[in-house]
Amino acid sequence: MDSVILPELPTWLFAPNLPGVLSLALTVLLPLVAALFMRQSWSAGPKGLVLLALAAVKAFLEAWLAAVNAGAAFNAVEVGYAIVVNFGIAVAAYFGLLRDTSVQQAAIASGPVKDAPEGGRHTDPVV
Repeated sequence: MDSVILPELPTWLFAPNLPGVLSLALTVLLPLVAALFMRQSWSAGPKGLVLLALAAVKAFLEAWLAAVNAGAAFNAVEVGYAIVVNFGIAVAAYFGLLRDTSVQQAAIASGPVKDAPEGGRHTDPVV
């Protein structure tokens, strides 16, 4: 029986070197970065889309830089796979490592807020 071979990630995500460690750390921290762009009142769907968009940007930029540095062709299918992996790790980090921590709450509180009402106080912090 043939074993299933997953395609190689076109990023440094699991590479045993400094860029690999930095890539993994950034992926784990993506939920905190995403929280800066969310509102507290949003449901899980829009929050997930923001996180997915950031994972896509990260994976695309890493793959593009890797292709340019190696002089290789850019492979969009592999980038799609990398986006799924990055998004999965970010979601796991959000629900497993960062959920209800002070770091997460600080990121949520520092995100966008609604315009201040006449009294000058903001009433709707992010996420």
